[in-house]
Amino acid sequence: MGVISVCFDDPSDEELSVFSGSDLLVTHYDGPDLDWQEVAERSELDKRRGLVIAQVAVVEDLIDEFLAYLLDPADPAELASKLDAMTIVPRIAWLRSQLKKAQLLDDETKALIDELDRVAGRRNELAHGTLQWRLVAGQSRLLRDLLSRREIELEWIITNRRTRSSQRITMLELRQDLYDATGIFTAMLGYAEAFVERAPQPTHFKGGRYLGAPTP
Repeated sequence: MGVISVCFDDPSDEELSVFSGSDLLVTHYDGPDLDWQEVAERSELDKRRGLVIAQVAVVEDLIDEFLAYLLDPADPAELASKLDAMTIVPRIAWLRSQLKKAQLLDDETKALIDELDRVAGRRNELAHGTLQWRLVAGQSRLLRDLLSRREIELEWIITNRRTRSSQRITMLELRQDLYDATGIFTAMLGYAEAFVERAPQPTHFKGGRYLGAPTP
């Protein structure tokens, strides 16, 4: 018996793109070609910020193992269910409180968790932001002035949908964001070696992907 998915019913292989409201507005009234440079740049920025978001998701898995080690639940599935309902920032806050409770939050560890918080905050800025481009500050917004220029400088900004705050976003910054996400993961792995030696030995934790079981 064959299986047919009725949802995939588009016979066209034409590539689809997302356009900004500004592009569609201009096209509606004046009829020029849509700005494919904007489409290409947006795609590249979206691809790179997607890499950062995906990399930070890997860090979440490591945070969960630290919490499993410290909390040492008899029912790991129950803890996993609680963690699944939490975003990364509350996870980090929980980890910080458990490290403090176990008297493991020294200056070095606090600095590590602070950096983890910063990386998670940046991830949220990228995940909850919308991209658009605008004229670089200082350039005239008048149409007659723009038409007289041979070159126009534009910048991409990301606007937080929650706070409405905006900031410039660049490919180089996104590269650094990705390096930072990888770096905090590596730093936490390095910390894990000392952590399992200093943390109270769990009863139920039998080892995970990143943290080994405690030695008797």
